[in-house]
Amino acid sequence: MIWDRLGVISDEVSHDFIEALDWIQAEGLKYVEIRMVDGINIANLTDEQVEQVRQEVDNRSLHISALASPLFKCALDPSRPVEAGDRFGQEEESVETHFDKLARTIEIANKLGTSLIRIFSFWREKEPDQFVDEVAGHLKKAAEIAARHNITLLLENEGSCNGGYAFEVAKLIRKVNAPSLKALWDPGNEALGEHWSYPEVYNEVKELLAHVHLKDALIENGGKPSCVPIGSGRVPYVQQIHDLEKEGYSGLYVIETHYIPPGGSKMEGTKQSLEGLRKLFSHPSLKEETAEHLKVKVFENRQIMGAAAAVAAATKIKELLSQKDQVRMIFAAAPSQNEFLAELVNQQGIDWSRITAFHMDEYIGLPDDAPQKFSQFLTDRLFKLVKPGELHLIQSSTTIEQECQRYSDLIAAAPIDIICLGIGENGHIAFNDPPVADFEDSFIIKPVELDAPCRQQQVNDGCFPDFDAVPTHALTLTIPTMMAGAHLFCIVPGSTKRAAVEQTLRGPISTSCPASILRTHPDCTLYVDRDSYGMLQVPQVSTQGGQA
Repeated sequence: MIWDRLGVISDEVSHDFIEALDWIQAEGLKYVEIRMVDGINIANLTDEQVEQVRQEVDNRSLHISALASPLFKCALDPSRPVEAGDRFGQEEESVETHFDKLARTIEIANKLGTSLIRIFSFWREKEPDQFVDEVAGHLKKAAEIAARHNITLLLENEGSCNGGYAFEVAKLIRKVNAPSLKALWDPGNEALGEHWSYPEVYNEVKELLAHVHLKDALIENGGKPSCVPIGSGRVPYVQQIHDLEKEGYSGLYVIETHYIPPGGSKMEGTKQSLEGLRKLFSHPSLKEETAEHLKVKVFENRQIMGAAAAVAAATKIKELLSQKDQVRMIFAAAPSQNEFLAELVNQQGIDWSRITAFHMDEYIGLPDDAPQKFSQFLTDRLFKLVKPGELHLIQSSTTIEQECQRYSDLIAAAPIDIICLGIGENGHIAFNDPPVADFEDSFIIKPVELDAPCRQQQVNDGCFPDFDAVPTHALTLTIPTMMAGAHLFCIVPGSTKRAAVEQTLRGPISTSCPASILRTHPDCTLYVDRDSYGMLQVPQVSTQGGQA
């Protein structure tokens, strides 16, 4: 759970300190981080002003997470050209003056009851590597001063400073090697820069951090990076916070959105980021388990299930896009995917122009304009809305042999990163019904005859008026083709799927239930609702606040 450890920098809400505190309290947050108070930098407050700050915070039962000072946002040598950035009410001053400010900020921190102070690593030099020793020397001196007062300094990754990226911050902290100097990890700052690749950047600092700031960023059409509301950018926050919690991070999360909507206010921008964060974690599962390697998540209903799967898939897409130029995906077409696809379309921060999309099966014998064609289903619900950079649809109107060869070549051209699939009432995945399913199939795609339960499902789903109207044959990707996908998201709602889900999870791994093979995949998650899971005694849970 992150909600009891969540705060916001006050002047990200409003320059009016009281107005910001009232908003923070009204939103149910527990922590406030202080950078400026009524336009005055925290380091420049008088003792009387500091006492007033403490009283106002205490009156609202809030806690101060840290002092977000701009300490050491200054040039190592004013005679050298360097980058510069926000100083938050401070003039450009010397290194010596900043050490004086450190002493005063420590006094203020002690008065306000916080032991954490944010610092930086001096304005970025043209060749930062040449100044690592000099920067580390100043930081070591600062850490020694802080240690004498039981203060921890938080070195933030800030693009305008010498510790602009995670690997640079990690190098400086390890060189200083002092318990009183830790990392302040801001994945949004990292995403604004040129070295963004998740989780590699996080791995640089995960053992060194003591504080986390939250913002999101987006680079559109190769342009200048900009801040956007959390959940709308390229930071995979579901995965990021999951990784932090898994690694045992017990510190605070503080929103520093840096986003103001066009024509809007800072408060509105911060509100959008807070709501974006809540949305990411507002789909709690009723139950989670594993069946061998298969991860299983049970949700209250198909709407929540579909939304949760979409958020997880979007998080993985954004993570992979941070690591590679293109992501290759395969999608299933069925009414069971409706909620998932509808929510996936709404996920922000995905550069669909870098996605190559396929689908996994298609009827043989339907007219090109038949509404039941799976290519049409996915085009209407996904492809024409998000416009993937490359789209390859199965063409059943050509000869079967030619199409199988063409599509096999396309699939085999590079590894498949993500597959979004379902499970049929007879346990099939794609159109690999039990009579034709082959765990060792040598084909990538093949023609198959549909069995009676599969054809009846198409009637049950409302796709065809009666059994005789359902085509008897189809083209399908084979089971080995789908099992070769790196990451599988399997979405299976509805009581009609209950027996298939039960066999998938509890039965033998056998072609009598082709989906049972999913238990052997190294990264497959099965998303089911209360109906398809078949355990009506699963307890009700509140969705208020969500889970991390």
